[in-house]
Amino acid sequence: MKTQFLSVIKFPVFVSIALLIISALVFVLVYQAYGILGWSTWERVLYTGLIVIVAWLVGTWLLILASTTKRFKSKGFRLYLKWMLFHIYYRISRWMNSIFLQKTRDFRESFLNFNNEIILTNYSKIPSNRILLLLPHCLQNSKCKIRVTANIIYCEECGKCDVAALKQISLDNNVQAALASGGSMARKVIKDYKPDVVVAVACHRDLIEGVRDAWRLPVFALLNERPNGPCFETTVNLADVQFALNKFIQ
Repeated sequence: MKTQFLSVIKFPVFVSIALLIISALVFVLVYQAYGILGWSTWERVLYTGLIVIVAWLVGTWLLILASTTKRFKSKGFRLYLKWMLFHIYYRISRWMNSIFLQKTRDFRESFLNFNNEIILTNYSKIPSNRILLLLPHCLQNSKCKIRVTANIIYCEECGKCDVAALKQISLDNNVQAALASGGSMARKVIKDYKPDVVVAVACHRDLIEGVRDAWRLPVFALLNERPNGPCFETTVNLADVQFALNKFIQ
């Protein structure tokens, strides 16, 4: 429980610290300038603009934090918050992560877990056939003679990797499932299936790139496990996959 909490909290803490620093710097700048008589018009515009920008950043961030526990019905408003999360606050937090010399892997995991909390809160009761289970090709056994690509239904269920179990999960829950060999294939699969929600399994780097690339879509990210090294006969926690599907289907 403690590990899971820390894996979520790092990203929002970094964003909050950065906004506090920015707010403090703007406050000091405006306070010092206020003591100087004879502000020109452009100085008034400048300082007013700075205050408005800081208030906008802080206000939007508070709404994003609220979206982890409160569902916003407006699709347009949710897209606005997601755009800010992925294009503004992600970069701010990444800078803070570099300043504090933290591991990139931990930062990525924290961001993915934080985004998952938002997705779980704001998306539910999705028709099962509108959910896409998107899997990496490295889950498949390397010695398998059948290359399962695009549609998981081609798996012959030999039981030597997790693909057979994932195929059964997809059939039991009536969700679409596919394997992708890379980012280009993943984008094509999403374009072809046109899902309402994506449950994606991959490594840290691929998930970050994929989730940010498809930021308009609700993508619930699940990290794979790499007992044999990266991109080779990886595994995934099947209970986590079923948990995610249950949350969206209910």
